[in-house]
Amino acid sequence: MLSAISMNKRQLLLLCLCLGLIPFQAALTIRLLPVYAVRLGADPAITGLFVAFAFLAVTLGNITGGWLSDWFGMRKVILLISCLVWIPADLLLTQATTIQRLIGLIGLVWFPGGIAFAMLSIIAALSTVEGERGKVFGLIALASGSGSLLAGLIGGPIAERWGFPVLFMVMAAATLIILVIAIFIQDKPTPRKAAQPRPHDGAPAGEQPSIGHLLKLLLVAHLLVRLGQFIGGLGSPLAMTRLGFDATDVSSTIAVSAAITLPLPLLLGWLSDRAGRQQFLIVAYGLCALGVLLLIPALWLWQFWLSASLLAIVEATNGVAQAFVADLAPPQAMGRAISLFNTTSMFAGIVGLSGAGYLIQTIGSSPTLLLGACLPLVAIGLLLRLRKPAPVPNPLRIA
Repeated sequence: MLSAISMNKRQLLLLCLCLGLIPFQAALTIRLLPVYAVRLGADPAITGLFVAFAFLAVTLGNITGGWLSDWFGMRKVILLISCLVWIPADLLLTQATTIQRLIGLIGLVWFPGGIAFAMLSIIAALSTVEGERGKVFGLIALASGSGSLLAGLIGGPIAERWGFPVLFMVMAAATLIILVIAIFIQDKPTPRKAAQPRPHDGAPAGEQPSIGHLLKLLLVAHLLVRLGQFIGGLGSPLAMTRLGFDATDVSSTIAVSAAITLPLPLLLGWLSDRAGRQQFLIVAYGLCALGVLLLIPALWLWQFWLSASLLAIVEATNGVAQAFVADLAPPQAMGRAISLFNTTSMFAGIVGLSGAGYLIQTIGSSPTLLLGACLPLVAIGLLLRLRKPAPVPNPLRIA
């Protein structure tokens, strides 16, 4: 499978390393820092708002990064600057001794993190060619899973043995590694965004081309399944904390789920290039619904492992979903489509995590999880409406 990928192997390796270290920090933020928030006195509603605020910051960073890329080009320069800001922000988390300070600082951490993520995603998308997207995005998703696995293996033990401030220093070290690797990433700077549209782009002068009805359905389906996944993602550590599990136990759910799903992204990406992408997403969405439902009766550690593994399958198919977005997007709207896909996931984090915390606080855990399990099922219904394959774009129309 690797031999069939035409992207520069060195470039692909560097992108995978960087896009693996960002999920490493994200996994710690979503799964482990809620434990720290509870220790600082946060209730479920505040804990959900805390993690949702991190997603708001990374969403704003992603949108800002897309704007900077379109208008100024020089994605590598922007990536390096964002990392230089990100490192001290990580270190400032060591001073988060109250829940209010923790919430404020997590936003400061993930705004430059969102810009860096946007730059790396755009460079990766521009480095792929049609026919290899499933494999390339699958490798990147595999790297993301590896980052989550590493977070699960070392995050909890570090927090329990040396404390959360040391964990925040590890996060800063991860960003430093991204900065060093980014120096060697290749990027072709583009001039400032042109005022005139390309000829034959399908849109009147001064207007952006439409991304298409089918792609809009896919984005809505992705939003719904991610909402369900995030509801389960917050419900799991809160339930484990309530049952008396420590940070190492919570961290183990990340490690086990990442280890079980680790080989899936590359395999599913390769298969989706040949057998189509829709059916793999439908199966993953169904398993996500099951994973959320399993949290309702969960009492034992293995039950949380199983639930986290089923939820992680959605992450494993992220590369398939990205490739599907690229398949459905018109060539002239490719960058906007990839940005919308990333923003959809982040927006789901904001709404899902803040909403889940509030609902758990007001109506209880079980009704909230039941609602979360219904959302992927609705997403499956939307996927079933994607019956027509996207037309193959004319290569002569791609600038």
